[in-house]
Amino acid sequence: MEETMNQELIEIKSCGEPGYHPLVYFGGWRVAFLNDTARFHLEQIREMQRHNTSDEVFLLIQGSCTLYVAAALESGIGEITAVELEPGRMYNVRKGVWHTHVTGPGAKIAIIEDADVSPDNSELISVDPRALYEAQNRENGGGAGNALPTQNGE
Repeated sequence: MEETMNQELIEIKSCGEPGYHPLVYFGGWRVAFLNDTARFHLEQIREMQRHNTSDEVFLLIQGSCTLYVAAALESGIGEITAVELEPGRMYNVRKGVWHTHVTGPGAKIAIIEDADVSPDNSELISVDPRALYEAQNRENGGGAGNALPTQNGE
């Protein structure tokens, strides 16, 4: 829902629909909301991406989100690291870094990136969700609730 206001003074945007929603474009940049949806749940993740022309900034607004990042190697991806986002902190994923994200119920994340980021200047690589579980377990010391999924992702 957009509020009525003099657009020359301030632009106010919001979106509560599930998924990724670009809302503001300015000076070559795009600002979007990423709202929780099943597509971004751990058992659904099958790819990591990297943007070859832009960093990508994540800012947790509410809920929970985990970023998974890995260095780009000639043979594919390096070791995956899980980073739990905290409200009030910005996370800048550098251009060329393999990454994906997993959202929790009610999550809302602001994403800021170059407006021309697209499939034309980004790449995808397959990843097994079990590798993401393993990364999360390494970061959390094997905490409860992070059991590895079976082959069918359950």
